[in-house]
Amino acid sequence: MKQTQLEERVRQIFEQQGFEVEKTGFGYKAEKERQSFEIQVFSSEKHSEKQVMESVEKDLVFVDEPLSAVKDQLNVDVSVLEERNDEEYDLPSFEIIGDIAVINELVDLSREEAVEGILNSNPNVETILLKTDSLSGEFRVGDYEKLYGEETETVHKEFGCRLKVDPTKVYFSERFSTERKRVIDQIEDGEKVLVMFAGVGPFAILAAKHANPEKVVAVEKNPIAAEYLEENIELNSLEGLVEGYEGDVEEIVPELGEKFDRIIMPLPGMADKFLSLAVDSAAENAVVHYYRFLEEGNWESLDQEIEALAEEFDVLDRTVCGERSPSSQRVCVDIMLRNQV
Repeated sequence: MKQTQLEERVRQIFEQQGFEVEKTGFGYKAEKERQSFEIQVFSSEKHSEKQVMESVEKDLVFVDEPLSAVKDQLNVDVSVLEERNDEEYDLPSFEIIGDIAVINELVDLSREEAVEGILNSNPNVETILLKTDSLSGEFRVGDYEKLYGEETETVHKEFGCRLKVDPTKVYFSERFSTERKRVIDQIEDGEKVLVMFAGVGPFAILAAKHANPEKVVAVEKNPIAAEYLEENIELNSLEGLVEGYEGDVEEIVPELGEKFDRIIMPLPGMADKFLSLAVDSAAENAVVHYYRFLEEGNWESLDQEIEALAEEFDVLDRTVCGERSPSSQRVCVDIMLRNQV
């Protein structure tokens, strides 16, 4: 495939999902709300396999079929695009988790049209799921209908890390990868990091891989997610640096008897119920990444939640990192706690 043709295909894939795409020095940058992806595109018309292997700098790579062998050689997310005719396809809103496409809503498309469009634009997809109900239950798991394929377990690649996951059994979203990287980039050398509600371990694995912490402790209550967490620690060779625990944070964290320099709380629906635990577990000048749902832009209500439990603190940043509804946003308040003992 010609380089220009491949680049146009990649641009169309992201623009059809509502991203704004711009050319950069190395490839493209795609942005939508708080999502941002840096993309490299390699066509066999201009690049050899060796050149691709030597030139990859970013975590999202597109190649054409003659370069498909690099997919198994690179520890990044590589998509292989095949030649196609000029027929255009409408695409639903969806995200890619490993080789699984998860459709959030069909809108005006039929199931058949959605499957055809996704497979045409993402030929590496093995399974297509339609979310039929929102997240619910203690472990925030959605209901899904299989539209294509059978396998629901996959290995998702994110910023050079591998995460085994089954989205039908545990909560995981590729859409928050940019937010995870934002937090990880703040970790300073030698910090002790606590990840509450750790899921399959995206925050914990990225923290250990891309920062230089003294240790990372990850706690997850869902037994299936906790099992994936342990697998992902091994998959990324992080034994000894990341400690995974299965159980309730209210039981496990106090038993650890440790103070942490950074505490990540990615449970926006219920994080307020555990903020006092975070305060009690914080070292002096610890940073807490406090995720909540913001209703009608009412930041004052979140400040009041924090003030009720943390006597002295500074708000370092307020970040909008997703939407639950037109009036409700997923946000993170980064807090520095003062005078902790």
